[in-house]
Amino acid sequence: MKTFHSRLTCFLEVLVCLSFLSFFTMVILLVGLRYLFNSSITGANEIITILFVYTTAIGAAIAVGQRGHIAINILIEKLPQRLAKHLAKLQLALVGLINFAIAWFSVPWISQTGDNLMPTLGAMRAVVQMSIPLGCGLAVLYCITTAIVGLEETKTGDSSQPQVSSHPRDQDRSA
Repeated sequence: MKTFHSRLTCFLEVLVCLSFLSFFTMVILLVGLRYLFNSSITGANEIITILFVYTTAIGAAIAVGQRGHIAINILIEKLPQRLAKHLAKLQLALVGLINFAIAWFSVPWISQTGDNLMPTLGAMRAVVQMSIPLGCGLAVLYCITTAIVGLEETKTGDSSQPQVSSHPRDQDRSA
């Protein structure tokens, strides 16, 4: 499971980098065309928006997978290590549950509103809206794989596997 987690992260990071590079290049090209030749590429602004939205959705899932999402550690720092690990597992479950709920409820919303067309490209808005269940679904997948890796670590006692805990004392020991 640890290998799957790592490969998924690597694949998604490459995808995000390519997407970011694509829309960055398109923005530079559009600015150059606009100021030098007073012209533009039809639909390029919508493509940039689509790439930006997908980059953000996938990047947020990667942050969950790397345990880099928002965390307030004031309480965790004052707790015993065992209790802090349980709190980290609860946090992981809640993040997964919230992302699952968002993905679940976004599908009917997309089916109701996704058939509207984008003005320039003529593509359905569902193309952009699908980034919500995709990003949230990947976040849920990361929560599940992180939990499984944490359970494998608990059963085997192998400290080479990534820990579920985000406790600062655990990070100091691994460094």
